[in-house]
Amino acid sequence: MELIEAAESLFAKKGYEDTAVSEIVKKVEVGQGTFYHYFKSKEDILEAVAEKIVAPYVEDVKNIAKGNEDPTTKINSILNRVLKANDSDLGIMKLMHQKGNHLLHQKVEKALEEGMSPVVTEILSKGTEEGIFKTEYPGESFGFLIASTLYLSHNLSWDHETRKRMKAALEEIISRVLGVNDYRFHLEI
Repeated sequence: MELIEAAESLFAKKGYEDTAVSEIVKKVEVGQGTFYHYFKSKEDILEAVAEKIVAPYVEDVKNIAKGNEDPTTKINSILNRVLKANDSDLGIMKLMHQKGNHLLHQKVEKALEEGMSPVVTEILSKGTEEGIFKTEYPGESFGFLIASTLYLSHNLSWDHETRKRMKAALEEIISRVLGVNDYRFHLEI
């Protein structure tokens, strides 16, 4: 939808806070009534932009889930996909972290967790049933794991030794949270 693309472009250029609805509609040459036909507020279009940004990641997670790999390998691949967002999609990361886009950052992380959570919870539940994972709270466990992974991905500017130690710590945390003893998670940062 043109309004969403225009909003994303303006948020990238000016930041969410400094972009007015009037600028969005002007960019696509429609009236404000058209905007409000589709969106209740500027924050509504922000959520649409966030969903557009995370859609490819959610699709990747669904594809990983459909694969023939065991549940531990699937979880490892999903967490690495989140980490790779910083490397491969610097435009998105720059957009999320620029001044005036704090709310966009929150919405993207929320949309990412909401989009991935049902798929990952199913993988974790299946792995728990099979005795691979030992967790009573698969959905909640994923929430903590994704938050930890996002924390690591936001701090890739650490020096090499700190990054190495934080990566090893997170790999250990993942194993402990999921109750896995016979698999070594490997994060690629």
